Amino acid sequence: MSYKEIPILMYHDICENNNEWCVSPHNFEEQMQFLKKEGYKTISLTELSEGIKKNNETKEKLIVITCDDARKGVYSHALPILKKLNFTATLFVVPQWIDKNDIPQSEQYSEFMSWEDLKECATVLEIGSHTFSHKNVTKLDEAALNEELTKGEKRIEEKINKKVEHFSYPFGKYNQPIRDLITKQYTTAVTANLGFDKSPGAFARQWVTRNTSIKKFQKQLNKPTLSVCMITKNEEKNIERCLESIKEIADEIIIVDTGSTDNTKSIAKKFTERVYDVKWNNDFSEARNESLKHATGDWILIIDGDEIIDKNDHNKILEAINNWDVEAYQMITFNYSNDSTVTGWQPVHSSPLAKSFQGWYPSMKVRLFQRMPDIKFEGQIHEMIDKTIKGNIRTLPVPIHHYGASKAKSEKYLGITKKKISADQSNAKAFFELGVQYKELGRFEEAEKAFNTSVQLGASEESIFPLLNLAIVQQKQDKIEEAIANYNKVTEKNKKNADAYFGLGFCHFKKNNITKAAEYFENAVKLKPQFLDAYINLGAMYEKLGKFQEAANALRNALKLSPNNARAYYNLGIIHEKTSNFKKAIVCYQKAIELNYVRKEELKEKVERMKEL
Repeated sequence: MSYKEIPILMYHDICENNNEWCVSPHNFEEQMQFLKKEGYKTISLTELSEGIKKNNETKEKLIVITCDDARKGVYSHALPILKKLNFTATLFVVPQWIDKNDIPQSEQYSEFMSWEDLKECATVLEIGSHTFSHKNVTKLDEAALNEELTKGEKRIEEKINKKVEHFSYPFGKYNQPIRDLITKQYTTAVTANLGFDKSPGAFARQWVTRNTSIKKFQKQLNKPTLSVCMITKNEEKNIERCLESIKEIADEIIIVDTGSTDNTKSIAKKFTERVYDVKWNNDFSEARNESLKHATGDWILIIDGDEIIDKNDHNKILEAINNWDVEAYQMITFNYSNDSTVTGWQPVHSSPLAKSFQGWYPSMKVRLFQRMPDIKFEGQIHEMIDKTIKGNIRTLPVPIHHYGASKAKSEKYLGITKKKISADQSNAKAFFELGVQYKELGRFEEAEKAFNTSVQLGASEESIFPLLNLAIVQQKQDKIEEAIANYNKVTEKNKKNADAYFGLGFCHFKKNNITKAAEYFENAVKLKPQFLDAYINLGAMYEKLGKFQEAANALRNALKLSPNNARAYYNLGIIHEKTSNFKKAIVCYQKAIELNYVRKEELKEKVERMKEL
């Protein structure tokens, strides 16, 4: 085992007080006796640091114990047990609290040691600094930070006559500049991050709290393993990028291929030997569950060949899988698209991960979960695992970046959904899925029938989306009155639905009710400040109403959201032209031409004429 894989346990107090951070003396002794029985040996943070610097490997079972705050119970209950078992630990001290000065109410859940207690602890334990008064170091200016560090160290060293070499961040808070400073000043620094990360100046730890069972305690001693599972078919253009993005966090990669005829499998085999063939039976859950059967890790991460995870988010995933109180994590998917009419679409702000896409729309589902026999996928398409999870589900703030939304996929899903409906004519969700697929394929009349059926079967009672999508496809067929009626039903159910107000704005524009259209677009941008198309349309309405300054402001807001939006530049050019600012109009029109505006040939002629004015 590498020294980087040695666990660091984080305690606060050992006492009977009913507080999350107070481990009972009985539980603490049970945990220490377990370590002794299993052959663990404790080492100091100094020994850990030296081992990491030398890239040491060890066959011994080693562990580091830390206690924050220097609370009385550590002296009264933990110290005798540690002495008896010949164990050591590192104790992080807040001198102001030892002096019994200005202790916040939130920290008075248990008593603190005296300096005499601390001196006795120092004969067995390493003593580190937790700053002088436990302030959040990220909120201090340079002078205040130096005072917190210097005063803390000086006070501790005066009292115990030993050099302070280790540091614990108050509240676990730090940033890169502070971490760089702490790394120069101390041998090690520990955080409140979960896991086994041993990055310089930011060692992660495993929390031991009042509710930590002996079973969970045992799990915390070993670095959890992660299986990445995916199903593939003809992903040769994407799969290498996908696997490069996750190979550093995966202990194993499982790929189930459903019939690729390109180089998908040969590319995959550069990254893993665990490539399996399975017959495609028009059932995504069946294929997904086959991939789960081959997994051996403690946790499973689901990803597709046309997706990636930013390497800057790896540590968040590695920290998440150390939390055994959570059974599964939902993760948001950024579905990149240039179609700004998609529900939920929002523009991208200068992200290299977006590639050439101007925006994305979100979807949310469980992607990361503990490997358990009862957790499996359900549903032939839009397969989900969520309903089979019985434990705690949390949201993990790590996006999956998806680049593969296409009409080809909608065509593929279409046949499967039709079969699902033929088996159950009362399935409202299946009719909604059918409508979405027809909508994505531009088959709006068929989409309308499917959404109508979904609504009639009661789907809109659970969600506004069938009703909203019904209104959208009616609008696209110029069934304006029907669309308005359904958009109004959506706003009755949810007064904060920006997409419905946007639709109402468009419908009233089609009816030539410009003032009312502008009001609805105004509502849309108030509810959704990143609503690009609403800003562009609002600018167009203001321009028709002769409100040129308001129109220009709306379009400038659109360009802040999407700096390369040809339509916004074109509309802004119209406003400058109407206010006789021809130089600015030409600049805007030329930018629209450069960005391939749909009427660019006509616009080129217009620009030439304007140059002659």
